[in-house]
Amino acid sequence: MTGITKKIIRTAEAFGASAISRTLNADQLLIVMYHGILPERRAWDHWCQIPADEFRWQIEHLKRHYEVLPLSEIVDRRSTGRPLPPKCAAITFDDGLRNNFEVAFPILRELNVPATMYLATGYVGTDALLWQDRLFAELESFESMELELTSHNLGSHCWDHVATRQQVFDTLLARLKQMPAEQKDCILADICRQTSNAELQNPTRYDFQLMSWDNASEMLDSGLIEIGPHTVNHELLSRLSDKQVHSEITDSHNAVLENLGTSSPSFAFPNGTEADYDQRVFAALKDCGIPAAVTTVSGLNQPSQSLLELKRIGIGADTERWQFRAEVSGMMDALRTLRSSNSDIQEFNRPITEERTVTEFSKVQSW
Repeated sequence: MTGITKKIIRTAEAFGASAISRTLNADQLLIVMYHGILPERRAWDHWCQIPADEFRWQIEHLKRHYEVLPLSEIVDRRSTGRPLPPKCAAITFDDGLRNNFEVAFPILRELNVPATMYLATGYVGTDALLWQDRLFAELESFESMELELTSHNLGSHCWDHVATRQQVFDTLLARLKQMPAEQKDCILADICRQTSNAELQNPTRYDFQLMSWDNASEMLDSGLIEIGPHTVNHELLSRLSDKQVHSEITDSHNAVLENLGTSSPSFAFPNGTEADYDQRVFAALKDCGIPAAVTTVSGLNQPSQSLLELKRIGIGADTERWQFRAEVSGMMDALRTLRSSNSDIQEFNRPITEERTVTEFSKVQSW
């Protein structure tokens, strides 16, 4: 987010724009996406892990301003043509991290707020980490290091402080996501070989371990939490063969059914951008009788939005409270739309005033 965008949003927030946006977008469905919830802040920073105090504040905000419904009820209403209540929202968690059970669930239960949790079923009840989290945990173990990856056409990567290490992680994560699963696994194995002295002694690993089936069952029994499939191995589906795509979806769905007796009528795409799923994925979902799926494409959902490509608002460790209010209200996307459609950058960079902020925000919301 640029300084100009942040300035606009902060100014709009000061004049109550998020409250206006909630009203203007009352007919649109909000789905919030989380990953991990930590009991307290860590020395390291990972976008997907949010401290419990911020999570509690966010859930209280959602409960105060929205009608939070189970995603299954939302899917049922949409499938049968029944309208959703105004300012309707759903809460989701991807991956199935153990801290969803240990930290997030008690807060949700205390506040009586429903949510859907999607499990990467091949990792449930094991000590193994999803490959993205394993990469982070391995690199986080070292204050300084050099990785030699020239044999994989990835060059050499070194760091001597936290900021540089984060850049290395971001670079490798982006590159590995674009590779076939077999190639990615080979490179990750080489990285772990070079960081072999970290291994299981690394305390960071605990925060990324997945829950057990008993954990999932206890949450399900509460009546607040729904459990759905998120593939077996958390691979990007569009990069897999036809057979692998079908297996990742059906085996994950069946694992949830076999271990819990029921499954959410929705599925979560790993990574979840438009490039990460295709018609083969939709066909496999249809074979499983799954009528809905959630993406990571940012935005609210119009009543006409396809149930198989539901948008979500992703919340991360760097999401400040003013930004959270702006994101979930739809104000952030409105201002992004304004900026991307405005070809006159100089006009956009004019000094921010109360009159200009309210006028431009109202203009976007009327589109």
